[in-house]
Amino acid sequence: MGGIVEEFINAETITSPSVQVRINPVGEICIISTHDQVLGGESGQVFIGATFPAKEDYAVELSKISIKLAEKMKSKSVLGRFGIDFMSIKQNDIWQHYAIEINLRKGGTTHPFLMLQFLTNGIYIQDTGEYLLSDGNKRYYFATDNLQKEQYKGMTPPDLLDIVMYYGLHYDHKKEEGVMFHLISALSQFGKLGLVSIGKTPERAMAYYFKVIEVLDKETEIKQD
Repeated sequence: MGGIVEEFINAETITSPSVQVRINPVGEICIISTHDQVLGGESGQVFIGATFPAKEDYAVELSKISIKLAEKMKSKSVLGRFGIDFMSIKQNDIWQHYAIEINLRKGGTTHPFLMLQFLTNGIYIQDTGEYLLSDGNKRYYFATDNLQKEQYKGMTPPDLLDIVMYYGLHYDHKKEEGVMFHLISALSQFGKLGLVSIGKTPERAMAYYFKVIEVLDKETEIKQD
């Protein structure tokens, strides 16, 4: 009947980057973006979120590998967007990349990247692994569609917007930084929401994200008698 043999790869440092690719109707291959996926859950394989772009150590190299894979895909008449998931390991200060999955569809990193594009009108430069605005400045983000806590249940979308506006966490079009929320219709019933936290540096992007959690925890804290 045949079968599939999978190799178990282990190393001290393991990351899970992904690359979004598009083959347009005239056969041109474009690297849309690179991300480092954040995985969690009991198995460590549940998609929690992603940082953009992928690590400077290997973002450009991943693009080059993905172009070669896309050439193979094009030879089989594939058109449109698709994502390539990798497992990357670091041994003796050298990164090795293993392509483990190709998804012929939009994925978990498609939506946040489109939000960044619409908000900033910037472009991802595959030759440098950077996202540049029209003025040449860089932007980074952390995105998740799985920020969920029991204590957030009962908070309405207007409540959320009032809170983030009060604390100055909302996306600022002048600074081109801040947090843009989505999935907020699930907030009141399920205590769940998504966000894209955009910053001038990776550290600022993560700082916005952790500040959102700090603020929402504070505002939904259950007072004990």
